[in-house]
Amino acid sequence: MADPPTPPLARELGLSALFVLTGERNAVMVYVSESIAEILGYEPGDLVGKTSYLIFHPDEIPLLREIHFFALQHEKVGCIMYMRLLHQRGFYVDCAVTYSTVYDLTVGIVTRAINGPNVIRLAATAREVVEARGGVDGVTMQRWSTPPGSRSPTASPLPPNPRKPWESDWVRAPPSPRTFFLLDRFTDTARIMFASNTLLVDAATDTSFYAVVRPQDRPRVRQWIDAAKLWAPVVYDEERTGGHGYLVFDVMKIPDPPPAGQAEPQGTEESVRVDGQEFISVEGIFTASSDGIAAIITPVTD
Repeated sequence: MADPPTPPLARELGLSALFVLTGERNAVMVYVSESIAEILGYEPGDLVGKTSYLIFHPDEIPLLREIHFFALQHEKVGCIMYMRLLHQRGFYVDCAVTYSTVYDLTVGIVTRAINGPNVIRLAATAREVVEARGGVDGVTMQRWSTPPGSRSPTASPLPPNPRKPWESDWVRAPPSPRTFFLLDRFTDTARIMFASNTLLVDAATDTSFYAVVRPQDRPRVRQWIDAAKLWAPVVYDEERTGGHGYLVFDVMKIPDPPPAGQAEPQGTEESVRVDGQEFISVEGIFTASSDGIAAIITPVTD
């Protein structure tokens, strides 16, 4: 028998955990950060390697499968969903889950859903908001969408009505180039802890994220990363509880690594123009969790 739910503690409300899922029908968890223990009671090792559907509410699974496939098909980024997740003690918790499709992965952040600034800021800065709501008449869904560059939510196409899972039409078009970086929020250098691929830049782990940012854009990128930290502090703060930040800047195909003895790159606009260098204009989406910062870059076209 499941333990009865208990009122969440302040630290549980304020904490947020990063997760990475495979971009396939089973949505297997390949990474979960440590704050998931406070939010849902699991250690990361309890979840990694297992399908994420194990912690979804059974009534919501058919709908969530369709939303997952819809997000992969349309390469959705900067979205948030309100849904129920299974606590390790056996009861369900209302959660706010941000998610973005990054090439062959789904990357996101999970936190407890509460009324107030947390819900407002996350929803107001998301590209799309989805609410799965269970009731006596079954599960219903509401969706709001805010296109890039717009401040007003608009109607968004809904995925098809839930079908029997995994029919033969689970086919994705070749994904667009997009890269996810997990950044260390506890360093001034925004140390790269993980990079999902090298499709856009040849970034190395354990070096500064600013090494891949064009020198002229580094001050602006630093400003947004520092702002993301303020939006989502490590401890509970009802006035500062998360959100998405969007910025267009240039990255470099060939990074500018810090010189020996330095923590950050020292290159200039002139010195980084080496043979084979390519400046790529990208949109960066920065979202902070208690355990790190998710930075997603996508090429932008004129």
